[in-house]
Amino acid sequence: MKPDLSARISFYIIGFFVFVAVFASFLSSPYPLLILKNKSTYDIPVSPFFSAYSVQKRIRLDKIDFRGLASKSEISAVFTLVPFSPFEQNLDEILIPPSFSRFGHYMGTDDVGRDVASRMIHGARNSMLVGLIAVALSLVIGVVVGSIAGFYGGWVDLLLSRFIEIMITFPRLILIMAVLVMRKPSLFNVMIVLGLTQWTGVARILRAEFLKRKTFEFVLAAKVLGATSFRQIFYHILPNSLSPVIVMTTFDVADVVLTESALSFLGIGIQPPDASWGQVLNISKSYMDFAWWLIFFPGLFIFLVVVAYNLLGDYLRKYLNPKER
Repeated sequence: MKPDLSARISFYIIGFFVFVAVFASFLSSPYPLLILKNKSTYDIPVSPFFSAYSVQKRIRLDKIDFRGLASKSEISAVFTLVPFSPFEQNLDEILIPPSFSRFGHYMGTDDVGRDVASRMIHGARNSMLVGLIAVALSLVIGVVVGSIAGFYGGWVDLLLSRFIEIMITFPRLILIMAVLVMRKPSLFNVMIVLGLTQWTGVARILRAEFLKRKTFEFVLAAKVLGATSFRQIFYHILPNSLSPVIVMTTFDVADVVLTESALSFLGIGIQPPDASWGQVLNISKSYMDFAWWLIFFPGLFIFLVVVAYNLLGDYLRKYLNPKER
């Protein structure tokens, strides 16, 4: 089954944001990638970007205004796509609208003069990382709980099913907010909390699959031949039950990215100086009447990622279903 147009678009969008997340440092940095000519009085290495990975050299390089030297033609250099740091503040350029001039701010600046494009690029890394790590954690928990409940049945299934239902009854966003209020909000804590509250859907699906497949002939044959419970679960039943889990995982990534953005928007997600899309949206609350770029760009990025993962999940659902394929 060849990917349709919507599936191909989702592949391109997800691939684009993965590329941005992986190469964020190469796309946005105040340090030039390469110095071609140096007419200034500064002792500048050939590649300040790579030299900055040394702490001592970075302290020295931070004192040099490379963009200013390039504007005065004192150096000739190759800069990154966005020649700004996501942490760099300039109080003389507060809430500047988007500009495409040389060393302009392509997506404007925020309330403390930080370049929005740079923060969006580095925010892609954090937002995508939260989605993948949180879903990976929830997948591990969901697979273990669902497999054990469905395979053993009886009182084990009853106990674990009631526990799953108790977790589902809690309003998820309220539960996450309560935990993050008690714990200091950070990138690590957000990933852990989202992962610990996202696993119930995978567990319920796998429980149903195990209840159905544990009576199949190939499983009974493995049991007669002396296969242990571990081997029956992880070598025979689980590999044949992963199709709906794979589909649900793609939807979960979209849900986690959206939830993380909501938490950062409310101020209890990823904290400054780290960047995230929801954090840029949070700043826009006070400037909605004129700083449209603080709403438009993070909203667009969140929308594209969520839609792309949902389109991918819909394609995988059709592809992994033999009747539809």
